[in-house]
Amino acid sequence: MQIEIEKDISKKINEASKLLGIEKSKIIDRAILIYLDNLSKYLDLKQEMKAWDTLSDEALINFEKSL
Repeated sequence: MQIEIEKDISKKINEASKLLGIEKSKIIDRAILIYLDNLSKYLDLKQEMKAWDTLSDEALINFEKSL
């Protein structure tokens, strides 16, 4: 797979590679894995918040019916 990276990002990757002694491709792989993990956690949280919102709506409807 071929991906183009902006110059400023490429410069940061090069600097990190030199400082850490890690291949640029490994830094990119790790960054993508971290991003995907964070995205997955965000989507899980979003789904949980939607579920709580649905439960809240149901509780409010049941409360109103009980009045």
